[in-house]
Amino acid sequence: MTTNTSVSVEQEFEEVSLSEESQRQRSSTDSIACRICQSATEKSRLISPCLCKGSLRYVHRDCLEHWLSRSGLTHCELCLHRFQTYTTLRYGCMESLCVWYRHPSNRGLLVSDALIYAVLSFICFILTMICILVLRFQSTHGNTLQETLASTAIVCFLLLVLIVYLTNLFVLAKDHIIPWYRWWRSSRRIRLSEITLEESSSTSLVV
Repeated sequence: MTTNTSVSVEQEFEEVSLSEESQRQRSSTDSIACRICQSATEKSRLISPCLCKGSLRYVHRDCLEHWLSRSGLTHCELCLHRFQTYTTLRYGCMESLCVWYRHPSNRGLLVSDALIYAVLSFICFILTMICILVLRFQSTHGNTLQETLASTAIVCFLLLVLIVYLTNLFVLAKDHIIPWYRWWRSSRRIRLSEITLEESSSTSLVV
């Protein structure tokens, strides 16, 4: 009686250990690491969009798209398989301005140019007021030839000041708008197309 009991206990212990080992093996096969972030994840959350074999074939979609966007590539760096991708802008217009001027160098350039623009605006305002006062003063003292020539010279000088002011304003704006626009249009996010995702899911089902 004692012998039969001990045999049954040993059999139950072996069955429990075998079940635990099989569960451990099943969990190890179901949990596979992403080759980019190296985090263990369930196989159902991974994709295999390229021709790589073994554990290197599995990757998170977000990790792969982030890597493609940072590197600018559209193919696998290991097997050279070319992905079906499309690109979108990384930022909206206003969001890109905020990101652009968060950078210390861009923000410093904006502050310095704003100070230059403020000084130029003040100088142009003072010169404009002086020219207007002189023209009013001359208009109350007759219209001799010398006064007419002086008024014409003052008006030409005022136009020259305005032209220089607007030219500097255009140059300052161009120095900011063109670099920002080029950076904004070149900051693109690469996305995997639905064709690549369908091929990846069909490949994982076959495997």
